[in-house]
Amino acid sequence: MGEDGQTGYSFSLGNTELYINPHSEIKGKNSNPPRIMLNIEVDDCEAEAKRLKEAGVKVIQDTYHVQGYGLIATFADPDGNYFQFVQVRAS
Repeated sequence: MGEDGQTGYSFSLGNTELYINPHSEIKGKNSNPPRIMLNIEVDDCEAEAKRLKEAGVKVIQDTYHVQGYGLIATFADPDGNYFQFVQVRAS
C-alpha cells in the first residue's frame, strides 16, 4: 500500500521486479489509451484472450497474426488503458 493509502501491485519476474502503483495526480479514464501499452507474453494467446472475453474484459482487437512474429490480442482495463497478450512463435 502506498503512502496515500492506495493499493499498488508488485510482481517478481526472475531477477526483475515490476511495480504498478497509482499516481496521486492522475484520476479517471485515460484520454489517450494507445500511448503506452503493456505487453504480456503468454504461451497460448487465443486461450488467454478467450478467458478475458468470457470475463467481460473490453476487447480492442481480437487475436491476430503478425507475420514473422506471432499472435497479439488487445484489451482495455477499467480505466481505458490498453494492454496486449502476445504469443511469440518460433521462426
